[in-house]
Amino acid sequence: MKGLLRLSYFSRSDTRKTQDPQGVCLKPGNSVFDDQKPRLPGEIWRKIIRHTIRLAGADTVEPGNPFGLAYIDEEYPEVDSALFEDRVNLSLVNSSWKVAVSEISAEYLVIYSGKQLAQLADKFDAAIPVCHSLSSKLKTYAKSKTIPGGQKLKSAKPLGQWTTRIDFRILGPYCVNDVLRLIQCTPNLQIYVNNVTTDVPRRSFPTEIVDGLINYRTSSLRRIDWAGTGELPRYADLAKLCNNLPHLITLRLAAMHTTRVQDFIGVTPLISPRLRHLILGPDPRASTPRANLNSTWCLLFNSFCSNPERQIPRLEYFDCGILPRHWKPFFYLHGHKLQILRMASLDDPSFLPKIVEYCPNLKALLISQKVATPVKFPAFHPSLTKICICPNVDSPVTVPDSILSCAVMESLDDLLLDIERMVAPCLVELRIWGTGPYAAINKYSLWLRSWWLRWNLRGVQFLDKTGSSYKDICDRVYRLFAFTGKISPNRHLILFSL
Repeated sequence: MKGLLRLSYFSRSDTRKTQDPQGVCLKPGNSVFDDQKPRLPGEIWRKIIRHTIRLAGADTVEPGNPFGLAYIDEEYPEVDSALFEDRVNLSLVNSSWKVAVSEISAEYLVIYSGKQLAQLADKFDAAIPVCHSLSSKLKTYAKSKTIPGGQKLKSAKPLGQWTTRIDFRILGPYCVNDVLRLIQCTPNLQIYVNNVTTDVPRRSFPTEIVDGLINYRTSSLRRIDWAGTGELPRYADLAKLCNNLPHLITLRLAAMHTTRVQDFIGVTPLISPRLRHLILGPDPRASTPRANLNSTWCLLFNSFCSNPERQIPRLEYFDCGILPRHWKPFFYLHGHKLQILRMASLDDPSFLPKIVEYCPNLKALLISQKVATPVKFPAFHPSLTKICICPNVDSPVTVPDSILSCAVMESLDDLLLDIERMVAPCLVELRIWGTGPYAAINKYSLWLRSWWLRWNLRGVQFLDKTGSSYKDICDRVYRLFAFTGKISPNRHLILFSL
């Protein structure tokens, strides 16, 4: 990425520029863009620019796959700090690149303030009449592809039509009308993420925006995400929204504004025929207040059981950060649909085997484990192929080795022993995310090698978060010790005691 920063020098000292057929400004004597050298087509340059400055996640309608190589953690995204500097530098190359940067940047909008929201709404509003004017000129001058004065025609597509995702991460007040204006300008919007924090704590999500999403974005919205607890939807608004968005695939609720039984009475049941991914509760790693969430999810769970075959017939991914007390009817009616299940550590370890028993077609199980909380696995599962263990804390934990061994490694070893006792004929992969309190497990190379050998005998891959085998880590440490002469190269390192 940083290698492309040098391209910004085209806009500086030398004013002698030529124009190639793709609209890229060239300077005489440049060895890279010399006329005698092969030139890249404009489409290739656009792909290069797109790869350089695009925010990942613009089209992630489905939740990230923790078993995939290109997993994106949207709760804590890793954004290159040079990305926004690259956008500025590349937009200085010439007018065509400036247009490309603007269009690619518009695909994924992240809004942090009411002022920024108003500016974007004004900008997108202003782009519509300009593009309509250019469209008419394109028809008039279709043969010459130029307009009077020699000005090269830019894209006749309004800027808002490039937008597929908007994240509202606003801190403070904002104007609801600005949100509605922006929604009207983005006809291809697929992902709407609300993580607003206002002066009024835990206020209800504006009904005007609910109506706006239904009126303007019925055909395009695929995912709605209430990632924070600053603005929460009422159940009536949530049901109205889902019932009028026929293409909704993913729904996430960190919490709900509705906590009383009366709020669910007399409301049309939530029916979402294409919903495949349901995520309830705050991220297990987030420091989100969890008061009243148990009773809220009890009411919501019950609402999904009034007409199970019509309400969420295609559900296949379920992520539950907080398990309500009355969970059995939900899993009894919907458990057979689930392919992927993600659970936080449960207060009662015996709940997990009972829940998984209701999910005979489950393929992948993810456990966000609290280190001090034990987890029990079922004795048998016929279809489970992948298991992932990830801590509920991402930030590194620095403790003395003695405490790490007792508080972390012993509980992790007990967890692996419990998984090992499970009869799972289809199991082929077991992952442990080396983050948070598990960040130091690579230091226990002999322990990792012991477990790698045991899983390898069963035909199960023992991998880290990135999909790399723990065997590779063990082999590197083994070769290092063998090189230093501290152990014999022919000696097998299998056993390791905590």
